[in-house]
Amino acid sequence: MVAEYLWLFAIAGGAFLLGCAIAYGMLTNRKLSRSEQDAPDSKMRKLYEKPHEASR
Repeated sequence: MVAEYLWLFAIAGGAFLLGCAIAYGMLTNRKLSRSEQDAPDSKMRKLYEKPHEASR
């Protein structure tokens, strides 16, 4: 009988902790600013605009 309650606590506690972790992640996730969004794009454009010296 005690083992049944232990399993119930383990399953319910695990689901609760997983829910808390997901909620924490969603609450602390922030949106990137416009400059942070544009930085990877501009660096990628610069990379592909350069001629490859190794292909000579």
